[in-house]
Amino acid sequence: MSSPSSPLSPRLSKVLEDLAERIIPSGGPDYPGARDVGLPDKMLDMVAGFPGAMPGFKLILWMWELSPFFYTLKFRPFSRLSPEAQNEFLEGYEKSWFYFRRITLTLLKILFMARFYTDPHIQEKMGYTEGCLAPLEKVMPPWSPEEGKP
Repeated sequence: MSSPSSPLSPRLSKVLEDLAERIIPSGGPDYPGARDVGLPDKMLDMVAGFPGAMPGFKLILWMWELSPFFYTLKFRPFSRLSPEAQNEFLEGYEKSWFYFRRITLTLLKILFMARFYTDPHIQEKMGYTEGCLAPLEKVMPPWSPEEGKP
């Protein structure tokens, strides 16, 4: 992912890839995950679509990279933790009594999931087809005003 045209440094690219893989793990052909759909690149495209958002996104990634220093005794940045330790770290956020930690992870998951589920491959796996609902003009009301008149 960290190409010469990438707005992220190799270190922040790794943080983004690791977070995506921890939140939506890749599991095989019937269970696609972040790596299978190129979610980190899609996240960058999404953020780039909002003028001025990239510096804030980088700041968020730095926060995740450095947060193990403040919340664990591992004294290693997030990108240098093993996948198991990363999972354990994120579970600590999920189960924390401190609201800020829980909401931070929840918001991160919302961003990743919103982009993940707009991927056509994922929508196909879920059985979603665009326009699966009938347009409002074609929907018949469940009752008729003429019914019940003598």
